[in-house]
Amino acid sequence: MKFLIIFMPIIIGFLIGFFSKPDGWYKQLKKPELMPPGYVFSIAWTILYILIGVSYYLALKNKKFVYWIIPLLHLMINFMYTPVMFGFHRILESAVIVLLALITLMGVMALFYSYKKYISVYLLIPYLLWLIFANYLAWSVYDLNKIQ
Repeated sequence: MKFLIIFMPIIIGFLIGFFSKPDGWYKQLKKPELMPPGYVFSIAWTILYILIGVSYYLALKNKKFVYWIIPLLHLMINFMYTPVMFGFHRILESAVIVLLALITLMGVMALFYSYKKYISVYLLIPYLLWLIFANYLAWSVYDLNKIQ
């Protein structure tokens, strides 16, 4: 069970990424200057999903389901980005999803802090920083490609 909880984010993230990949439409979009090369996203998300899984496990082990609701809601929001952006080609909606992911992550971190699961909060700091950067990227892509 511990293995499943820790690796659940990376397994689901991999499956979603496998079925919704950047395509010709995405490659034609204007991108901001600070857009990293594609391989950076694979490396970053692998590390981040492992940190998320360990954080969730440490904070939520032996907790009733009610304690899992907001963290799972956050993960569902996170997982929505890839199909919305790369599957449905919805730039604005995907930027909103990234913003919601940032907001709900802050809620998850506050919850874990209130549980006195400080290591779980610390493990999420790289993810928080990535989501701040991801918001810059998502809203920049939207701004550069919106129809006037």
